[in-house]
Amino acid sequence: MISEKRISQYIRIALSTISADRESKEKIRREMNYDIQNKVFDSGKGDPFEVLGNPASYAREFLEERKSTYTQVRTRFSRTCGIGGHAGYEFISKATVLGLPFIHINTRPFGVAKGIIAVVNVAIGVLAIGGVSIGLLSLGGVALSLLLSLGGASASLFSAFGGLAIALYLAGGGLAVSFDFAVGGAAIARNYAIGGFSSARVAIGGDARGVVAIYEQNGVGNYLLRLPRTADQIIDFVISKGEEIRDVFEWTVRLIY
Repeated sequence: MISEKRISQYIRIALSTISADRESKEKIRREMNYDIQNKVFDSGKGDPFEVLGNPASYAREFLEERKSTYTQVRTRFSRTCGIGGHAGYEFISKATVLGLPFIHINTRPFGVAKGIIAVVNVAIGVLAIGGVSIGLLSLGGVALSLLLSLGGASASLFSAFGGLAIALYLAGGGLAVSFDFAVGGAAIARNYAIGGFSSARVAIGGDARGVVAIYEQNGVGNYLLRLPRTADQIIDFVISKGEEIRDVFEWTVRLIY
């Protein structure tokens, strides 16, 4: 029995590898649907992934057969050599989740990978790994995520770590900026900051600025404490000034001091 859902998923992935205007893409979508329906029906099977294989390869062959019709349309990924003479590699898993391949790996020059697990130059997925990565969890030169980012420059709604780290809850890096808690060479946050330079409601570092400032060289704030101090002394001092102590902040103080 032919699975219309799987055919729709297959076409969606195949079309994502094609660069074309909207009108041409819609025409290609209709022709692909007709072609795939026939091939799947003739095979006696119901799954286009099993019958036709990699959607990206199918898209290239589809356009090659119709190159006289679609003269201005190209697949995003070419078999020809790219930077440094290397064509690269692309893998798209047959398994899909919500219309996305479970795994998409694309090492072709300027390649984009989209999947639950996406790997390469520009990666978009639940777990994204690449030069530029966007996902729920992201690792890369530039990493953007909802939960966790690790990269040279990283930003996240929850936690981010990197040379430049920006996050809502926890940021760690050379320059760390967070609404709640930042740790780094320069740490800036609303609530807690620990770093060479730190600015927050509770700030700890070489140069500390906050309501509570615990410092080595310079401190600016309403309540000042000079380092070195033990972790217990720092925590007791902060609590004595009416400040709330979060578990992650206490754990970090005990780890460092």
